[in-house]
Amino acid sequence: MSAADRRLTPERPTNRSPRDLLDREGLIELTQRLVRIPSVNRPEEGLSEAAAVDVVVDHAEAFGWDVLVEEVAPSRPNAIIRIDGGRPGRTLLFEGHTDVVTEGDRSQWTFDPFCGDIRDGRIRGRGAADMKGGVAAMMHAARAVQVAGSFPGSIVLAILCDEEEMMIGVHDFVARGHAAGVDAAIVCEPEGGEVCAVQKGAMRLRIDLAGEMAHGAMSHEGRNPLLAASRFLDEVEAIDADLQATHGEHEHLGHVYLTPTHVAAGSLRQLNVIPGGGLLPLDSRTLPGVDHPALFDRLRAAATDVSDETGVDFEFST
Repeated sequence: MSAADRRLTPERPTNRSPRDLLDREGLIELTQRLVRIPSVNRPEEGLSEAAAVDVVVDHAEAFGWDVLVEEVAPSRPNAIIRIDGGRPGRTLLFEGHTDVVTEGDRSQWTFDPFCGDIRDGRIRGRGAADMKGGVAAMMHAARAVQVAGSFPGSIVLAILCDEEEMMIGVHDFVARGHAAGVDAAIVCEPEGGEVCAVQKGAMRLRIDLAGEMAHGAMSHEGRNPLLAASRFLDEVEAIDADLQATHGEHEHLGHVYLTPTHVAAGSLRQLNVIPGGGLLPLDSRTLPGVDHPALFDRLRAAATDVSDETGVDFEFST
C-alpha cells in the first residue's frame, strides 16, 4: 500500500480532534489533481465537469463513502455524499462546485493555467481558489471529523456543476429534494481568509429575443432585437436604481445589482442585415429583503412593455 493509500485509510476513531487528524498532504494532492482538470464548460471541445467529478468519486470511495452522482445535463453531473455521524442531531451541508471560469487567451498566461504546481507555497492554476481548493478542503474536513469518532447528526457534501453560468447544478440539487432537512450550510468559496456570515442572493436570467430579420435598406420591414434590448436595458437600469434606493447599502454586502453581462445578435459578416433574434443574460445580485419572484415579475412586466412598443418578443428562462 502506497503512502497516499495509507493516508486515505486512517486509523480507527480516536479521541484526537479533527484538526489533528486532517490529512493536509492528501488535501493538497487532491486540490492539485482537480486543478489539473480543465473543467470549463466547452462541450464542443469535450470539456465539462465530468472528469473532475470522476476524481471526486475516486477519492470519496477511497474514504469508504458512497457517492450519489446525478447528471444534470449531458456530461454535467452533481456529486452528493452523506456522512452519518452515528448519533441523533442536525444536518450540516458543505457546498462547492467543480466548474471553473474559462482560462481565456492562454498566450496571456505566464504558466499553464491548469498546471496545478506549487510555487512559493501556493498552488497555481485556474480554480485553485475558486474552487477546487474548497472542494478538496470540505472533503478532507468531513473525513477528519468522521475519523475522530461519532458525532451528532450528519454531514452532506454537495459538489455541484455549473456555478459559473446558470447554476443548473444547485437548481437540480434543490429540485430533487436534497436540501430538505438541511439545518445550516457552509459554502466553501474563497473569501480572502474571512468568514462571511451573510451573502447576496443571486438570480441569473437568460432572455431570448425574437424579432424579424430584414435588410438594412428596408429596416421598417423588420423588428430589431438590438433596439428592443437597448430599451429593455434602460428599464433594467431604472429598476436597479429603484432597488438600491429602496434597500440601501447593506453593512457587509453593499448594494443590489442588476447587471447585463452579454448581448448577442446579428453577424459581422452581415452588417447590412437586421438580426431576427438575440440573447441577453442578466446577473442579479440581491440583498435580504428583496423578493425574487416579485423582481422577476417586475422585469417581465418591463419586457412586456418594450415588446408592445417594438414587436420583439422576450422569453425568460432561469
